[in-house]
Amino acid sequence: MEYISSVMRMNDSSEKKPKVRNSLKYYREKLGVTQQEMEWRCDVGRNQWSRYEAGEREPKIALAHRFVKVYNDIAKKKGIDLQFTINDLYPSQEQD
Repeated sequence: MEYISSVMRMNDSSEKKPKVRNSLKYYREKLGVTQQEMEWRCDVGRNQWSRYEAGEREPKIALAHRFVKVYNDIAKKKGIDLQFTINDLYPSQEQD
């Protein structure tokens, strides 16, 4: 019964959507790139990148794939031997 009540609470429109945890900020800082540069490179609106990093906004899958491409392009340009995937930027949230 506990499972059913938790599902009902998740669908309750009066509750806030939980924040999405991600690694966008961690890897952006490791690559030495500003939020403004990521907004420009990913073609997202002004001041939107900080919201994606904070988990306040969740990108559609096509945009998340663009994020991966941009991270990989930056790493390649800087000579960093990394190949990012969606799972790197948005790790599984199975357990807290």
